[in-house]
Amino acid sequence: MEVLQVYEGHRSPVYALSAGPVTRTFLSGSGDGVVAQWSLGSEAKGMALATVDEAVFSVLYMPHHRMLVVGTEGGALHVIDLRDKQEKHCFRGVHHRGVFDLVAVDDDRFACAGGDGSLSIWRMSSTGVRCRLERQIPLCEEKLRGLAVGQGGRLVAVACGDGRIRVLDTQLFNENVTLEGHPEGALAVAFHPTKPVLVSSGKDGHLRSWMLNGNNRQLLALPAHRSAIYRIAFRSDGALLASAGRDKAVKLWDGRNLDPMWRHESRSGGHTHSVNAVLWMDDLLLSAGDDRVIRAFSTRSYQNG
Repeated sequence: MEVLQVYEGHRSPVYALSAGPVTRTFLSGSGDGVVAQWSLGSEAKGMALATVDEAVFSVLYMPHHRMLVVGTEGGALHVIDLRDKQEKHCFRGVHHRGVFDLVAVDDDRFACAGGDGSLSIWRMSSTGVRCRLERQIPLCEEKLRGLAVGQGGRLVAVACGDGRIRVLDTQLFNENVTLEGHPEGALAVAFHPTKPVLVSSGKDGHLRSWMLNGNNRQLLALPAHRSAIYRIAFRSDGALLASAGRDKAVKLWDGRNLDPMWRHESRSGGHTHSVNAVLWMDDLLLSAGDDRVIRAFSTRSYQNG
């Protein structure tokens, strides 16, 4: 599997990737404080959608409201209306450390993983003009690093710095399940699109899969990377899981059993520094990292088994 395209333009590490506001576009957030929009297949440089005064750690586009949400290194949350590219809100002090991940809970709500150990839930108004904090839930004393919504939108999983994966319902945000996952700290989570399975990753370099059917048992513990795995994500059909981490590698795994399928490393022309983010765009996989580069790969040859 070869690199289809390389996107360059950020002046600092790229920490976040997200689907864009227009078909076949994606967003990137960087340590240079810029959120850029890119077009798949285009040789053009990215277009700056927003610039903030800190490193961008997380990015989320809310299509129902046409709002861009940006989480920063210092814990600020910026809400920007893409219709006029004006910032409507800047929330400071809710999280006292970085906003490491953002995820849409439904059309109107989104969740933030805070470096202060708390999960915050936000709601957009029906007009999209107002955004308000609904809940802030302290989960642990360490950083919250990764979020995923699954099971038809009924559950949100949180990768916590104390090593646990906490699974909450998205109605009352009660903690339904606590999984003792990664002793050195959990970093990322991903729900299988069609099965009651959750995969987690951590500083231990392991992928762990969990059955969420009442037993909540661990299915597999796999030494997958040589060090911390920063991001994982399933392709929409569940056939492939992508992982990326501190060891500069991007890897693909069989979505059914986590058998290794493919790897892209620095010694074979891959990223030269830590890989911080992955994003699926249909059968395209995007990766980005500390080398300030975004790479696009086609996975069309890997069919749903």
